[in-house]
Amino acid sequence: MRKVLFLFVLLCCSFEAYALDLNGKYQSESGELMFRFTADSLYIDMAQGQRHISAFKLVKKKGSKKRVTFNAFESYQENGKQTYREVLIKVTRLKSKKYLLEYFGKDKDRDYNSNERYTIKQVD
Repeated sequence: MRKVLFLFVLLCCSFEAYALDLNGKYQSESGELMFRFTADSLYIDMAQGQRHISAFKLVKKKGSKKRVTFNAFESYQENGKQTYREVLIKVTRLKSKKYLLEYFGKDKDRDYNSNERYTIKQVD
């Protein structure tokens, strides 16, 4: 019985090892934006000039070999006060180093919800 339980636990842990790994730099297909994933964050910059746009703290909601979904939290200044917002970010593998990044949530610069899609590719 112990061996079966150990095998089950080992099998469950191995699924996490095959989950989509996004650490590194990615550029949008248009070449305008640079996305940098670290262990628990996403930084978005302008590709030309490296001007900072946004930074998100990522909390993994679901993950598989092909797709990962995050609850993403961003802090920013609004009227001199620290404000936080939560959005949903979904990344789907299309090809070997090509991904579809989808963003769902209320934009900090606008009064309405936005859904944006970017095809991104890994920068070596």
